[in-house]
Amino acid sequence: MRLACLRHFSLTLFLMLSACSVVQPRPQPSSSVAVHEQHLADVAHIRQFAIHGRVGVQTNPRGFSGSMQWQHALTGDQIQLFSPLGGQVAQISTTAHGVELVTSDGKSYQAADAEKLTQQTLGWSLPMHGLPDWVVGRPASGTVKDASWDTMGRLTMLQQDGWDIEYADYINVDGHQLPTRISLRSPQLNLKLIVENWQLKPELGSSTPTPAGGDS
Repeated sequence: MRLACLRHFSLTLFLMLSACSVVQPRPQPSSSVAVHEQHLADVAHIRQFAIHGRVGVQTNPRGFSGSMQWQHALTGDQIQLFSPLGGQVAQISTTAHGVELVTSDGKSYQAADAEKLTQQTLGWSLPMHGLPDWVVGRPASGTVKDASWDTMGRLTMLQQDGWDIEYADYINVDGHQLPTRISLRSPQLNLKLIVENWQLKPELGSSTPTPAGGDS
């Protein structure tokens, strides 16, 4: 009888210790996800903007370094690229009907796709499909492979459409947290964008963006 009780006690103790040794998966902090979703909801309403900044491109065999002025509206985009000395290298205009690129010597090229047109004329591809969203600090439409964000819900890393995108700094613009340093990498291209001026909801052809102020 005593031996049976001892065996029963040993079995009960073994089962209790086994149950305690099971490692439960740690849930993701819901507060962090909520803050991130709140930030995305805030920048989701930004559909028109103008930026002025510097851009650097590294690819094989060509690259580019200079400044950029970009006006984005619901009707399309106007992008001007300038050399380090200030000379205009190219002007890119996009509409719902296609893309036009005018080079510094006045030659005009048209295509239906901005990526292919810039690759053919400049030697590197500007990812205009996702860039209007990525520059604001939000994913573009489609599948997101991976993402991470800081304590304020702002993206620090995004993987989408074959691009690895890193956000190094943000600034407060009219109450919105917007990126100022963005790095984009693909197997064929490295692109770095430093935004020096932000302007929200401009009209195409409006004045030069004013400096964005506020705390980062």
